[in-house]
Amino acid sequence: MHAPRRKHFNTVNAASLARWIVITIFVGLTGLIYVYLNLQLYHQGDRKKALENELVSTRAQNEVAKGQINVLTSHGAMQRRLKEGYLKMVPITERNIVRLNLPAHPLGEDAVQPVANKRAGR
Repeated sequence: MHAPRRKHFNTVNAASLARWIVITIFVGLTGLIYVYLNLQLYHQGDRKKALENELVSTRAQNEVAKGQINVLTSHGAMQRRLKEGYLKMVPITERNIVRLNLPAHPLGEDAVQPVANKRAGR
């Protein structure tokens, strides 16, 4: 004869097991996301610091360039370059000068005219 079979099995509560698996996966993913975001924060901080240093360096270079521009375009430097023959100056002719004058045509009654009011004597 066959050996008597076991009639009582160890039952596993599937709902409880599934719940704990889901909770474990959720906590694990939350931890991984937290670590990932912290690493991103540190990398972005390093990048920000590098960009700030580059900005300071660029501003310093800009100030040096402004100083050189001021030196090279100063009156004394221009005079020196003119004496060296590096620059050539040509006088402006009368035909190249544009003069703006007030119109000479008579103004009508409705036209706006400049007025100088004299103060009344006391």
